[in-house]
Amino acid sequence: MNIIGYVKENKSTFDVSPLNEVDSLVFAELAYFSFSRAESRAPKKTLGELTENIDGLLENTLSFLHKHNARLLKAIHSSPRYAPVKVGYFRVRNSNEKDERFAAVTFQLAENLYHISYRGTGVSLIGWKENLKMSLMSVIPTQRIALKYLTDVASKVQGGLTIGGLSKGGNLSVYSATFAPEEIKSRIISVFNHDGPGFKEGIFEDPRYLEIADRIHKTVPHDSIVGMLLTASQVYDVVESSGVSIGQHDPFTWIVKDCSGFKKLAKTTRASKATDTAVTSWLANMDDSTRRKFVYAVFAIVEGSGATEVGDFMHRPLHKIRLMQKTYERLDPADKQLIAHGGKQLLTLWFSEIFAFARKKQNKKC
Repeated sequence: MNIIGYVKENKSTFDVSPLNEVDSLVFAELAYFSFSRAESRAPKKTLGELTENIDGLLENTLSFLHKHNARLLKAIHSSPRYAPVKVGYFRVRNSNEKDERFAAVTFQLAENLYHISYRGTGVSLIGWKENLKMSLMSVIPTQRIALKYLTDVASKVQGGLTIGGLSKGGNLSVYSATFAPEEIKSRIISVFNHDGPGFKEGIFEDPRYLEIADRIHKTVPHDSIVGMLLTASQVYDVVESSGVSIGQHDPFTWIVKDCSGFKKLAKTTRASKATDTAVTSWLANMDDSTRRKFVYAVFAIVEGSGATEVGDFMHRPLHKIRLMQKTYERLDPADKQLIAHGGKQLLTLWFSEIFAFARKKQNKKC
């Protein structure tokens, strides 16, 4: 079953059965929904009440997931576990000028128990630009906003805290928990990072990270791409998915074993490991200045298509490719050479890793 089946199956309240990794993924998906201004205040309305208006909650969410999300909300509406959960402190902060896309929401699971969920990358290309900027900067603005959100909410509520998110939301969860003040950090029970990218450098050796590392739970699908970026020394569990390649980033493809957790596998696929190794090696061979030029040149080409959201590429894709090609041709010669060389180098590293894994498997057979 997937997370919809889980919501239908698990009828225990959070007082009886504590939040687990699957619950966290459900709440991570709910962070993408459009809660109203009323939910920006302290938790008052329940998910049971809010799911009376499914269309309103789905407004501005990923259109290709509307069918799944509608089914999820219907299951939540009648769930003894989820319907009583209260929703509050919904925050949204978007800035095209600063390349910022941030949203978070807090769920009151029980008395003195709260779960903070950060929204992931979403449909905006600026959100994907933020992900790439994680390879350029030790701290991106959205991570600072996430930390402030945690400290603000923690100052208003009493009791234990759990934190989680999918994709960029998982990264924000780890960052905010790592750099939270000690008083708040002591209240954090668990941190869930679902297929979120890692960090540029240094954080995994930072004493502040090590203080909370044993409370951080990272999960990735078996063919993970996003979650393997900048992973460094992170420990993670591998979840079986019904999706293919990047499609496994869709949380509705993650397979739930039972009411206690996901169906786990021993390791990720060769392609996923190759992506991790190739990107890590590629970034290590680039100085910060070159890396920055590469990322901004790539996004100049993407923005040249006129697209502002990922879904825009589904409309007249060949026309957008031609516009991107024209933008590439207008680039400074040095930037054109950087993109051509960088892209070729990355592909070479990726294929070499794929072949290396294939040889290792063949040698084991012999």
